[in-house]
Amino acid sequence: MYADLVLKNANILTMDKKLPKASALAIAGERIIGVGEEKDFASLECAKVVDCGGLTAIPGFNDSHAHPVYSGACLALVNLTDVRSIAEFLDLLKARADVTPAGEWVEGFGYDEGFFAEGREPNLEEIDRAIPDHPVYVARSCHHVGVANSRALKLAGFNENTPDPPGGELVRKDGRLTGRLNDAAAAIAKRAVPMPSTEVLAREFGNHCHRLNSLGITSSTEMGMLTIPDGMGFWNRVAELGNQTVRVAVYMDEPMYSSYSQAGLPFGFGSGLLRFQGRKILLDGGGGSGTARVSEPNLHDGKSGILYYTQEKLDSMIWEAHSKGRQVAVHAIGDVAIDMLIESYEKAYNNKPNGPMHRIEHAYFCFPPLLEKLKRLPVAATLNPGFIYYFGETHIRNYGIKRTDMEIPIRSFIDSNVLSALGSDNPVTVPDPFPIIYSAVSRKTGRGVLLGSGEAISIREALWAYTAASAALTGEETEKGTLSPGKLADITLLDKDPESFEKEPEGLLGIAVKETYLGGKLVFGS
Repeated sequence: MYADLVLKNANILTMDKKLPKASALAIAGERIIGVGEEKDFASLECAKVVDCGGLTAIPGFNDSHAHPVYSGACLALVNLTDVRSIAEFLDLLKARADVTPAGEWVEGFGYDEGFFAEGREPNLEEIDRAIPDHPVYVARSCHHVGVANSRALKLAGFNENTPDPPGGELVRKDGRLTGRLNDAAAAIAKRAVPMPSTEVLAREFGNHCHRLNSLGITSSTEMGMLTIPDGMGFWNRVAELGNQTVRVAVYMDEPMYSSYSQAGLPFGFGSGLLRFQGRKILLDGGGGSGTARVSEPNLHDGKSGILYYTQEKLDSMIWEAHSKGRQVAVHAIGDVAIDMLIESYEKAYNNKPNGPMHRIEHAYFCFPPLLEKLKRLPVAATLNPGFIYYFGETHIRNYGIKRTDMEIPIRSFIDSNVLSALGSDNPVTVPDPFPIIYSAVSRKTGRGVLLGSGEAISIREALWAYTAASAALTGEETEKGTLSPGKLADITLLDKDPESFEKEPEGLLGIAVKETYLGGKLVFGS
């Protein structure tokens, strides 16, 4: 036998229950041809042998819910993730305005007003005063909400007499616009902002892929193309550039879903790098923004959130895909939205029992009675414990400690035998897997607040959920997700063994990625 590459002297966590640990593996072409001990490959003719020096090898991370295309586009925007006051918020935007020709857009993202000293985002008058000569739009960290100045509101077609759009809200105080836009209203404003060219987007996507590789990520979902107008043109240009170093499964929202469907193209179709997987539906708002549709009003403003669709419309959208054998992934955070989604899925499976495995995205407030109903269906879940790490305090402010202790119930999902994977929802959070794994294991926020310790899982379970489970969610469990013979050689080498921090999970935050391989080729490291 012949191998292109052998990795030896490694602590290999395969995520394969048949052989959980090994010390060496062999690769030919893009695939693993053997896993075991160094002596097993002594007689193997090999082009290259890498001594891993005791590094820990795991399957490449697979982010089960993210927006890598839009994350690439965000590289050119004003990053407000670490802002902690209105003054700092305005200063950063003004600095961009100072080098931007008058009349052109200034765009930012990533703020969380829950961490501002003032406890609120800037209002319309404050943004107008600081940046009078440019339209300004800034997406909140959740990307469900944004703030805009008067110029931007006008270009979006909004004024004092504009009614709230379905599934959205132009927030007002004393009858006057505040500049805050919730959900569908924020999406309308975002569409008014000129998008970079397909060429620029494709190049920034390549840069973002390399960033993901540096974090040990070899696969990701594209959970909706968001504001990218020409989805197919974008992916064609990426293929021409050859700069994609992360495998992507695309879930299409509108208008890409309808265009793809009307063209008669198959679903679950694509190459080893790109797979057009299914339909994405956004049902309710965000948790951090307080716009998720909940049965008990949130504490911050007494509102109960929004819904994008009625039950009848949701039933119709899910049935359209289900009846044709297409997988559906639905964003549902609040308990009301989750209940609606379960009802729609039940109807679809009752009418056609042998349909595809569908997905629920986020599932914050899937309380025990809802989980009891959900677990009877062939539905998988993507969960985002990174929201606890990055935004836990904001969630407490919105929903109170009792509900927040119960949010993102990973332990309950796993114990209920619901296939559950982990994801970052980047750019909502950074794509680094280890703060997400840390929060799943410790249930602690970044500031050390413990939320629902009974929902903690083990490090091995978290790693499995970030690799093997993510592959299964897109129907690719025979191709990747474990380090097993016959599977793609997508491998991440770490400087420390994550499982060594079971008793002190804070150590997870200090793990570094040393090398990343995609199909046996080094895409990060020396």
